[in-house]
Amino acid sequence: MDLKFNKAKIEELMRSFYTLTGIRFVLFDADFKEIAFYPKEKCDFCRLMNSVQKTRSKCRRSNRRAFLKCSAEDSPIIYKCHAGLVEAVIPLHENENIIGYLMFGQITDKPDKSAIYEKLDYWENSCGINREALENGISGISCKTEDDIYAAANIMEACTSYIIYKELIILENSKLINAAKAYIEEHLSEDIRIETLCSELKIGRTKLYEIFREELNIGVSKYILKRRMHRAKKLLKTTEFSVTEISQSVGFSDYNYFGKAFKIIYGRSPNSYRK
Repeated sequence: MDLKFNKAKIEELMRSFYTLTGIRFVLFDADFKEIAFYPKEKCDFCRLMNSVQKTRSKCRRSNRRAFLKCSAEDSPIIYKCHAGLVEAVIPLHENENIIGYLMFGQITDKPDKSAIYEKLDYWENSCGINREALENGISGISCKTEDDIYAAANIMEACTSYIIYKELIILENSKLINAAKAYIEEHLSEDIRIETLCSELKIGRTKLYEIFREELNIGVSKYILKRRMHRAKKLLKTTEFSVTEISQSVGFSDYNYFGKAFKIIYGRSPNSYRK
């Protein structure tokens, strides 16, 4: 899944988040690859964790578990990494797909940091990390209250909507999909031909089918039918138009075919649905 993103604007947003919260902000793609961040450097403690293979692998596994859980639940999660630091992950959506993740972290919610200090012997003896460097790194970990952490998570979640609305991050094919969707919505009452849609978008038929499958996981014709039915359902609920008039207004010249298609999708006839 190829992403295009406005690096300057994303970094400006991240700097603003850091200025307000004092918490590092990171953008990952859908494959869990880190692609943007602020500040540039991780905290001293996390740099130590990433300096040896054993703890570096634990960091990666911890991140991966968080991304998978976030994806499965399709919602923000706040958790503790393998080293005991607090982090949060939020999914980033485009056209109903998760295209990436926003993460903040490298903080603690315990002022005495005792849970982190308890692992010093393991990191020194089993992982070979210098104890004095670890102690200095731990002392530098920023501490935030529970309220601070949830407030930061709320702000970061709001950032996801801003990022998509401002198109700071888009999928390679998102503009084509959005143009196709806009054309279909505008012409639902007409006979929408694939050839005409391709001509409007200046792409080939194969490419059109490909991006609908990749981005929306549905065929073009099925998507058009789905949108026709969605509008018909709305008109049945909100207007006094006859079923015949509604069927024509959503592009069906054959009233009987419209009724059969509506019943297949919604499990009842248009008249029954209206009642």
